[in-house]
Amino acid sequence: MAKNHLILLLVAVATSFVASSATLTRSNSNAAPTVYEMLAKYNFPPGILPDSVQNYTINEGGSFDLTLAGECQIDVRGFTLRYESKIQGNIQPMVINGLEGISVNLGINHVGINSVERDGDQLKFSAGLISKSFPVGSFAKSPRCNPGPGFPK
Repeated sequence: MAKNHLILLLVAVATSFVASSATLTRSNSNAAPTVYEMLAKYNFPPGILPDSVQNYTINEGGSFDLTLAGECQIDVRGFTLRYESKIQGNIQPMVINGLEGISVNLGINHVGINSVERDGDQLKFSAGLISKSFPVGSFAKSPRCNPGPGFPK
């Protein structure tokens, strides 16, 4: 009988360990770091994301998913960035790539931002063949998420 309890305990511990080591999920629990704290671990400022992140998941390899309270847009030095409510990508130290869910308004079209790279005190945003660098200090604080035209309020 004691042997069965020991086996069940070992299975429970092993299952718990495997589940917790594969991904890090953050919602309203205080157990995990905030998404903004995770950005800092990869040398990115918090202001590349608006203040409305509700939860996120980051996997061991750096792939992530995050959810905002809703779609929104922010203005950064004359450019309008549009955030969908679901954002995905891959984060590594100094680079975020494979981005989906963030675009920039270039006149009459929104072009998807596919990567953000940190180079010293500059952040380089790439959208297709176009890239633009901004000072890291422009993203020191997470901006308030504003519903944009055509977004539900």
